[in-house]
This record gives sequence, C-alpha cells and structure tokens, in this order.
Amino acid sequence: MQHLSRPGGDDPLSKRPGRPIPAKRTNIGGTGARRGSGYGGGTPGYGPRVDPDAVPRRRRWGRRLTVLAVILLVLAAVLLGGAGWYYAGEIHAGALAVDRSSGDTPDDTVVEALDGDRAVLRRTGEARNDDPLRRPETSGLVWDGGAGVVTGPPERRDDGSVVRSLDLVTGEPPAPGTLADLRGDVWTDPRAAYDVGYEEVGVPCAGGTCPAWFVPGEAPTWMIFVHGRGGSRTEGLRALGPAVRAGLPALLITYRNDEDSPEDPSGEYRYGDTEWRDLEAAVDVAVDRGARSVVLFGASMGGGIVAAFLERSDRADVVTGVVLDAPMLDLAATVEHGAAQRELPVIGALPGVLTETAEWLAGRRYDLDWDAVDYLPADWLEVPALVFHGTADRTVPISLTDELAAGRPGRVQVVRVPGAGHVRSWNVDPSGYERREAAFLACVTVAEPQSVCPGS
Repeated sequence: MQHLSRPGGDDPLSKRPGRPIPAKRTNIGGTGARRGSGYGGGTPGYGPRVDPDAVPRRRRWGRRLTVLAVILLVLAAVLLGGAGWYYAGEIHAGALAVDRSSGDTPDDTVVEALDGDRAVLRRTGEARNDDPLRRPETSGLVWDGGAGVVTGPPERRDDGSVVRSLDLVTGEPPAPGTLADLRGDVWTDPRAAYDVGYEEVGVPCAGGTCPAWFVPGEAPTWMIFVHGRGGSRTEGLRALGPAVRAGLPALLITYRNDEDSPEDPSGEYRYGDTEWRDLEAAVDVAVDRGARSVVLFGASMGGGIVAAFLERSDRADVVTGVVLDAPMLDLAATVEHGAAQRELPVIGALPGVLTETAEWLAGRRYDLDWDAVDYLPADWLEVPALVFHGTADRTVPISLTDELAAGRPGRVQVVRVPGAGHVRSWNVDPSGYERREAAFLACVTVAEPQSVCPGS
C-alpha cells in the first residue's frame, strides 16, 4: 500500500502541523527520585509541593500572637498605672500631707515601778528591734503632770520590761501604771533643757506669724534652728547646748504648716521650696535685732529648708556656718530609700519602675517639682558645714550626706554615728555630738570666720 505523506514532514505521525514536540522532562528532585514520592521535594519539574492551608494557618497564628502581646502590654500598663496611682497617693500621705490635729500625747510606754531614779518601763505595744528603750540611748519621757530624761544602759528583764535611769525634770514623779510618751526630743523647752530664760516671739511667715523661742545671748553671731517635717521647736533643743554655752543668741523657729502657724497655699509640705522664705524672715529678725552673722541648724526636712535658703535668698551672705542632722537634700532619693524597704506579696521588693511611675504621677497629681527639692550637688554651700548622720537611718539615706561631702571636699565635716536612727545621733552619743558641735561653732563664730574648719 502506498503511504500518503503530508507537506512539511516525512513522518506523517510524529510531525504534524501546529503541534510541537514536547521537551524531555528532567527530574529536579534528583536521579532516581520517584514521582510524588516526596524525596524530590514534590512533583518533578515543578518545585516543592505546597500545602495550600499552611500559609493561611501561619498567618492566623501570627495575628493571634500579636493580639496576645498587645493584650499583655495593655494589662501591664493598666496594672502599672493603677499601682503607680496608689503609691503616688502613698507618697502624698507619707511626705506631702499635713496633719494639723494636735491630738493627745501618744502613750507608748508604761511606768510599772519607780525606785529612786530607777524606773521599770514597758512598751504598750510590740517593741521593735531598734527600740530606743532597749538601747543605751538618751530619750525624753513625758507623762501627764511631769517629764524626765531616760539615760544609761538598759537592764532587760525576761518579762519584757526594761530598767532604766529616770531623771525628773519637771512636775511630779510618775506613779506605778502611769502611761507616758518616750520621745527623741528629750526636753519640752529651753528652760527644762538648760535652765536658761527664753522668750516667746513671733516671726512673719506665709502671710501670718509663726511662733519661735528666743534664747538671749551676748555674742554677735546668732544661731537659728529649723526642725524637720511634722516636728516642733523641741527638736532643736538637743543641739542648743553648745550655742548656749558659747553665748550665742538663738532662735528656735516654726514655719508654715506647723501647729499654730499659717498654712502653705498648697496645703502641703514643700521641702524647702516655699518654707525657705520663713527661714529668711527669721534671719531678718536676727539681723534687725543686731546679729552680724548667723549659723543655721537644720534637721531632716529642716536641712532642705536651709539648703533652699542658701540657694535662693539674698540674705545668704550673713551665714558663716551650717550644722545639719540627717538632712533631707533630695526628696526623690528619700522616697526611693523608703520604697526599697517595703515589700509586696509574692514579688517582694517594690520594682524600681513602679516607684518611678509613682513619682511621675505624684508630680502631676500634686504639682510637685522634684527637681526643685533636689539640693544636690550643693552649689549653694559656700560656708563650712558640720553634718551628723546615723548609719541606721531608715528615713533619709546616708548616701545623701556622702554626696554632699563629695561635692564640697574640705568644706563639709561628716560625723557618721554607728547605730543611730533618723535624727538620733545626739541620743546615741550626746557628749560626742556636743564636743564636735562646740569645736565647729568656735571656728565659724570668730571675728574672721574660717572658710574651712578642721575636723575635731
């Protein structure tokens, strides 16, 4: 039979018009890999096999993780904000709020027996480990109808009571069972402390008058005493002795927000930011009454008031020396020092981020300028300073005193008193305190005051 051929090719079966010859397929997965076996990564010639549901599934999990992270961040922010708001209120209550209620004398001690000058004393509540009743500290004891001074080493008894020496200062001796207040201020007025006369005077402050004690003296240099937050004029009595013996006239002042004094316009303590003007008014009184120079004493927040005065007042040039006791020279650092001693359930110590958040919120809620109450570095200190600070101070960190001294080398004498609590350096070592203070006053009250006083 004759084969019929078509134009364009010899093979009528393999060469047809319009139909190309397919190329030879190559096994991408490698020689010997079987089709669809998976060893070659999928279908030969077309790349790896892809699960059509895999990509959407991964995207769904990514979105879920993102949403979860956002939720956790929001919850953390809410918790941090809520806790910060609460602790901002704690800062206000513990540092800024003013309690002007006089109240009754707190009865924290009972006199169980008295034999001559030996008294059996017991705390009405649970005693702390650092209880001054159980330590050889000098303290004041005030009861209804009298006051005395507790001294000497303690004799601890198995029943929890303590035997101490009790020297009667005013009034009648306490009867057995008398409730009393054990206090660090020791005395109630200058006469009870040093058997000296004094006057009640008024110092202009905050649009009104702040009461003060004036103790007369013959020297041309006056000494002005500024107490701490929530304290009173009695706080300065412990440091008054060397001034009295040196013949320095003295003013023990109060300031705005104190009992019987006008309120600050803010209604709160301002840590020197406003109170320095009350100290300035007291310096004006001293100068108007003949003072040629002034030595300032500040305890705790009173130290901040002294710093603010020296930093801002035009009267700072009459000051020839400064004595400070546990000075609060940085409110934020003091707040952080207190926060570090607190613990929360489960997590323990307060996280630093929580304290920082609380400070930030407190600044905005209570119009508190933290920088304005930070007096370090001490560029304001141009005169010699003597600073006492107890190593067991749980209120104001001793690191602030160290920073003050480091910033004014040679100008600041620091007396670290082992075991002393807040503003209790005198109570732990009265004779050592007064000796150092007397030597310092002799240096800064001479006709030509020294710019640097040697340690003694």
